[in-house]
Amino acid sequence: MNFFTQELQKITDRSEYIQKPKFVGQSCVFRLSDDVTGKLEFVTGIVANHYNALRLKLFYKSEGPIDTQLIGIGDMIGNKMIYANVQSPYIWKNGNEVNWYGYKPTDSDYSGISENVDDYLSCFAEQELSEDEELSISLT
Repeated sequence: MNFFTQELQKITDRSEYIQKPKFVGQSCVFRLSDDVTGKLEFVTGIVANHYNALRLKLFYKSEGPIDTQLIGIGDMIGNKMIYANVQSPYIWKNGNEVNWYGYKPTDSDYSGISENVDDYLSCFAEQELSEDEELSISLT
């Protein structure tokens, strides 16, 4: 595993919706339901090699793209003090070296990122019906 996939695993391990993720290159691919596949990856913004956001893509297996969402890391865990400046955390890739720039996320930060990912995924996940809903459907 490389740095990106290790960081993605810290997020997916805390996820309610991402089950049995596969880590490939700098991405995580997962099954949201029988028909929906997702992809999670760190992406750069304006500055090359500054990975400051997560991109989530969802696809129907047979019909193609459903939706894409870009969520800034700072939007999920807030700005942090980094080398005497308050700014959004990001991963910096410098040649072959890859690491968080001036700030290492805490367990609470990873949980916050995972909660944001799950909030988005919950909009597309198949909802389990409660016993009352199942009963009312079967009675009609």
